[in-house]
Amino acid sequence: MPCQELVAPLSETETVARNFYDRWIGRSGMVSFLGRLIFRLSGAVYSGPFIRAARLTPGDRVLEIGCGLGTILTATQKRTGSTATYLGLDLSHQMVRHGRRKMAGSFVFRPVELLVASALSLPVREAIFDVVLLSHIIKYLTDEQLWLVLEETKRVLKPGGRMVLWEFRPVATLSFTRLILRCCKAQKLRSSAELRAVLEATGCSTVSAFRVVTPWLPWSNVAFTGTIV
Repeated sequence: MPCQELVAPLSETETVARNFYDRWIGRSGMVSFLGRLIFRLSGAVYSGPFIRAARLTPGDRVLEIGCGLGTILTATQKRTGSTATYLGLDLSHQMVRHGRRKMAGSFVFRPVELLVASALSLPVREAIFDVVLLSHIIKYLTDEQLWLVLEETKRVLKPGGRMVLWEFRPVATLSFTRLILRCCKAQKLRSSAELRAVLEATGCSTVSAFRVVTPWLPWSNVAFTGTIV
């Protein structure tokens, strides 16, 4: 599979997101340690809902866009007993570096590959994956970027491939929503109706909502699956 590290210039919003995670995860203090711990726990928390929503089989080839430390991929691989290709892409050099280091010291059926890359231009050929996961990255995308990422996702999925995504739901108080976005250096939280409309407009069929819980934060998620015809 032809993949490479990110070499093209990032957009302004991508640069902001990458710098945020590089600073948060890459340092040696307690805040960075807790951040890495949360991301490692996410594998155990989210792999179950992902497996069910994607109807994963051991032979499915999986791509995660915005993979962080790659813990969802590694936990999913172990739970399904898969030896198929699992690839994770993330903007953050520090996320990928820590993820690779953690995987190097653990048993896996087949190494999960982590690469630094942009979701706006995925460095893989078309129609190669059975499933693509987008976990908590939608808030970092402008409306235009969201459309581009979904088009790229469709491009790399095989016919009949499944897209799975979830993101934080907007909270009732606008000022609190703005605070969340400011703290995360993010762009926008979208409602269930808004996200469904975008998925359907980009050509996803059988768009279906499902439930995924974020246990360590006081707000809920909006989550969907969609099939590529």
